[in-house]
Amino acid sequence: MIVKKINGKLGLTLGIVAFALITGAMTSPAFADSSDSNVNIVAAQTVNTTTQAEVAYTDDAISMANKEHFVNINKSEVQNGIKVTVEKAIGTKKDLKVILKVESDKPFDKVSYSNSIFELTYGNDDKGFSGTSSNETYVDNKTMIVTLEKYNHDGEYSAKGTMRADVVLSKYKVNIGIEMPVDFTESFNNIMDKDICAKISGLDYTFNKLESDELGTRISYTAPRNNDGYRNKDDYKNRKSSWNSQVILKVGDKMYKTHSVNEYSEDHSVKTGNYESKSATYDIVKSEKNVSLIPVICNMTDGEIDEIYDQRHKNDKDNANKDNINNISYEKEFDFSDGTKGEIYNIERLDNTIKVYCKGESEKESLLMASNMNIHYQMSNENDDMVYYNNSNVSFYKDPKESLGYIVEFDNVQKDKAVDADINTIIKQADKYDLEDEVQL
Repeated sequence: MIVKKINGKLGLTLGIVAFALITGAMTSPAFADSSDSNVNIVAAQTVNTTTQAEVAYTDDAISMANKEHFVNINKSEVQNGIKVTVEKAIGTKKDLKVILKVESDKPFDKVSYSNSIFELTYGNDDKGFSGTSSNETYVDNKTMIVTLEKYNHDGEYSAKGTMRADVVLSKYKVNIGIEMPVDFTESFNNIMDKDICAKISGLDYTFNKLESDELGTRISYTAPRNNDGYRNKDDYKNRKSSWNSQVILKVGDKMYKTHSVNEYSEDHSVKTGNYESKSATYDIVKSEKNVSLIPVICNMTDGEIDEIYDQRHKNDKDNANKDNINNISYEKEFDFSDGTKGEIYNIERLDNTIKVYCKGESEKESLLMASNMNIHYQMSNENDDMVYYNNSNVSFYKDPKESLGYIVEFDNVQKDKAVDADINTIIKQADKYDLEDEVQL
């Protein structure tokens, strides 16, 4: 019997859990049926269009890199004062992404999401373990944008077919299922597959395929299935995990964070997964000859990592002690454990883009700072909207005017919204990281 096991990396798992607590993100099957006679559907309206999208969102519900490839759906149903509209969608051979608008005639309860379910299905093309992830962003207290994503582990989606979105909001007695014909022919034409063979000894991973489409780039790998999250028995014994290691995707002169996703095993000896960058889309990768991976290996034990995070919480500084430029709060200096210092030496903000300039006292420190920098929107007493910034819309590259400098570019940021810029405290122990040789793909 084939046993599928999804192994989330600790950092990613904690991030997802934290996000779920804040915004109600969840992955779950749904059984909504809009034809159920026991459901009181107040009204329904349908617009059967699948034309190219004119995207006007100011948040990052739709990445700026692929917005023109979404198709309009605009199909709605209303139930018990809640209107659900499937606005736009995009599909590739392996991924689906759908934008929903959920509108209420009364203000939403932004904290309680008990038993809320969002689910996508697409014909009979879902193979193996396939769950739907959901991210929610409030436009105002009566309007919510929901981004649904689904990855096809073992099979491939069709360019045309019938897709279904199920929405269950138990608190509001809403159980809606919307079916719609879709045509993803254009995005299916923009796909690049390349067989590769690249090994990263520090992770014991072998990368065998590069796939790039309008939803990003994935590098598939296989690895021995030892003890989950640990590279070998010695690491398991010493509780030295690989969860905080990184694989940076470099395309030309620009670099992109990747995250380990969709890891599973079909037997007890080998596991399979992907490192994914949503920012490095097909249009960026398709004609670039210089594509490579930069492995950054973390050699800390679980205990050392826990100690750093505990210390961080004790020493958190409030915004009053931070510098502020263009409504961006940040700590100018970053202290490494060996006494060396990193710094943010410039910040620029123009329209929906923020550029943060940073450097350490060595190339390794500088790269660690650039690849571990994030931003998030500030909450205020006057506005408690739980709006988040998806840090997948990020790239970084060398500053040509500063030998050790990097420029971290955050795209699709809400204009003029108050922002915090932070660096992951875990990299304080820079001596516990190894930069392996760049691997050409």
